[in-house]
Amino acid sequence: MSGRYYPSPHPPPPRGPRGEGESTPLSAPGRGRASGTLIGVGVGPGDPELITLKGAEAIRSADVIFAPTRRAGQTSDALRIAEWLVDAARQQVVCIPFPDEANDDGWRQACDAIAAALDGGQRGVFLVEGDPSLYSSFGHVAKALAGLAPWLRVEVVAGVSSLSAAAAAAGMGLADGGERVAILPANHSLDALEETLRAFESVVLIKVGPVLREVIEQLDRLGLVDKAIYVRRCGRPDQQVVHDLRSLASKPPRDYFALIIVRRSGA
Repeated sequence: MSGRYYPSPHPPPPRGPRGEGESTPLSAPGRGRASGTLIGVGVGPGDPELITLKGAEAIRSADVIFAPTRRAGQTSDALRIAEWLVDAARQQVVCIPFPDEANDDGWRQACDAIAAALDGGQRGVFLVEGDPSLYSSFGHVAKALAGLAPWLRVEVVAGVSSLSAAAAAAGMGLADGGERVAILPANHSLDALEETLRAFESVVLIKVGPVLREVIEQLDRLGLVDKAIYVRRCGRPDQQVVHDLRSLASKPPRDYFALIIVRRSGA
């Protein structure tokens, strides 16, 4: 694995029998069998320096690194972010393509390789862009493994989400005091957008690429386009923060890694 190794400036938290420094368990192993462990690790939206100390330690100590890909043969964005922590001479790297059919059966088939690789009690990590608990493939993986490999301990290490990272890149806050925040996948929520924008002080629209022009038009009609910020590829070398959304309307980029933050009040 290419990339440099950056040692942590702090020692890892002590390990022990479920003490501090351990990840949050989602499931516990069954009895009478050597139990492996799979940890879903959030690696943040793109900047390798946003990987947490706990996430870095989990990756370094794993026997097997599972890296999701959109399709078979593609590179893994999550692995690209975390590759500086991977020791290819010691650790096995297994790419897990998303299933063609994103249903329970499809995810069970995709997870067969995970169950097989950890069957002897090995420790694995499943790399996730952003945070594993927010619009993440790891939820499907954990659910599939609960039925496929009930002996496997499944844990989670939280990561920096694209929402908070984008707000930081734009130099803005998401909410304050009693203000409310809504998160909408824009490609599924255009009909609910106006009602949500009126009801919440802050609205984060993810997956805006396919419907960016329609979103900008709706924000303009509601008088909110000047209170919106567009962020794409947050934390990556080609990160872009756009304060004038009208400038995107004539030729809107169809980028999957993009979101819009609408802030009706505050800074």
